[in-house]
Amino acid sequence: MSEINPIEIHKQVIYKNQHAIDLLQDHEELTAEQILLCFEHGAVWLETAGKPQRIYKPETTLKPGHKIHCYCNSTSLADCPFEAKLVADYDDFSIWNKPSGMLSQGSKWGDHWALYRWIKHHVWPERESFITHRLDRFTSGLIIVAHNKTTNSQFHRLFENRKVHKTYRAIVSGLLTQDQSLTLESNIDNKNAKSQVSVIDLQTSSQQSLVEIKPETGRKHQIRIHLAEADHPVINDRQYGKPPFTGDLQLQASELEFSHPTDNSNIHIKLKNSDLLSLK
Repeated sequence: MSEINPIEIHKQVIYKNQHAIDLLQDHEELTAEQILLCFEHGAVWLETAGKPQRIYKPETTLKPGHKIHCYCNSTSLADCPFEAKLVADYDDFSIWNKPSGMLSQGSKWGDHWALYRWIKHHVWPERESFITHRLDRFTSGLIIVAHNKTTNSQFHRLFENRKVHKTYRAIVSGLLTQDQSLTLESNIDNKNAKSQVSVIDLQTSSQQSLVEIKPETGRKHQIRIHLAEADHPVINDRQYGKPPFTGDLQLQASELEFSHPTDNSNIHIKLKNSDLLSLK
């Protein structure tokens, strides 16, 4: 991927019936091909009445008073290098194994590295896809994607009411005691956070432990912060952990359990053993 300095373009629409491409195509720092990639990859925004939305079509017709914003960096121009795996399809929603590095949601720099857009591009162009919850970019594992707005809203309520039970696996620095269980609790962003941790396996040669985590709350970076505070940071956690860093973050959403949002049947999904994080 060729590196370019981040470029932001902000244009006010003055004339009627201009197309979005008209306001951007003469920009001296970006080629015509790069501008078209920004549209295709979700890095161009149309602001109307103060509310910006992504636009993907260069021929989008504009009105006076509208604003166009284009955000371009190296990621905006690069194809998504990741591939997600379908775990289960329930028509109104599906469950995927997201790889480390793939985004749950896009940013102003584009959304083509985000799971929902990847699904549309590579798997189901005819189906809508909505992210019902998020995993950190570098956390891998199970994530639920809704395929209509009603189901998306139903899952948001399930998550808000803590009706979706999530289990994670992590490889952490240091040796815990076999079969040890820990309750990790502290304030994160001035809110109480609590995680239950149990030991699955140990590797004395690397001084690493494989643990299972059941978070009782859902604070940002909760698991990574709690394990770092316990002096057992997740391996390759470049924000909270200890060097050396030699690969992907060793944190994985391994298991989900919830009631089907329509028929209330119990759904319990766990990654296959071959996909589960383990000590080599």
